[in-house]
Amino acid sequence: MRSPLRHGLALMLCLPAVSLPLAAAPEKMQAVEIGEGGKLSVQTRPVPKPGAGEVLIRVRAAGVNPVDWKSAGRRVGLVAGTDVSGTIDALGEGVTGWRAGEAVLGFARQSGSYAEYAVVNVNSLARKPGSLTFEEAAGIPIAFETAYRALHETAKIANGQTVLIHGAAGGVGSAAVQIARAAGARVIGTASANHHEFLRSIGVDQAIDYRTQKFEDFVKQADLVLNTANSALNSRSMPVIRRGGMLVSIVGPPETAACETAGIRCGSPNRATGASNAELLSRVGELVEAGKLAVFVEEIFSMADAEKA
Repeated sequence: MRSPLRHGLALMLCLPAVSLPLAAAPEKMQAVEIGEGGKLSVQTRPVPKPGAGEVLIRVRAAGVNPVDWKSAGRRVGLVAGTDVSGTIDALGEGVTGWRAGEAVLGFARQSGSYAEYAVVNVNSLARKPGSLTFEEAAGIPIAFETAYRALHETAKIANGQTVLIHGAAGGVGSAAVQIARAAGARVIGTASANHHEFLRSIGVDQAIDYRTQKFEDFVKQADLVLNTANSALNSRSMPVIRRGGMLVSIVGPPETAACETAGIRCGSPNRATGASNAELLSRVGELVEAGKLAVFVEEIFSMADAEKA
């Protein structure tokens, strides 16, 4: 029997980690297709073609995220997955600054990532940090880009601030813990007690067991709260934030009137404004290369075991 997935650690779908010679992509590939009811199965499909501003990636690993299975029922007939790492196989029209064979990571929203080949727009593409394996790199895009955008783009986190992170042991939460620490913040995190050792290992200064403790009893005058857990925590979090502080939620927007009454700023990450996915992924990569961020892979699955993953 498999042990359950620990929060904050990534599941990966992986192709054999072998060095492949550069050659023209075949016409057909194996991919994990979404069927009725969200059921997944490996099917033979045409290799996608990169359009203008896109690259074709030979996939080495694909991250497994909650959004993948939550949205599966709405994507029948398509390839599952978003997070991807691999090597560039071909460049689409107008693509400059990239070359075939480069190791990269990114968001395969155009084609799906649970496949032998995937298409990524250059606005969602970054070079793979040399210190990471392909499996580790595939755990970066959604979790770390979301956390970085929430803390830096939305909250403008600053050195010396006290930050409370709800769901600190989850994928986005654990990324946020490390990014906040790298920014010089003091970090408080909520998680069940069995995850506290993990939280301390990634830099949490104070861990709160949300099952047996009320965070309101331990946190006062926080500069920033990041909610990655559930929308009900938005209203509960407002009283623990200092006036002029900020609440950022990725699980539903905070109520505007309540934020104004509390004298705090509120917001949610918005990918339609600010830096591109590619720019933020590059900034995350710089922190990885500086030894300030790590990706924790829990288990690796073959494409055939995608449904189990």
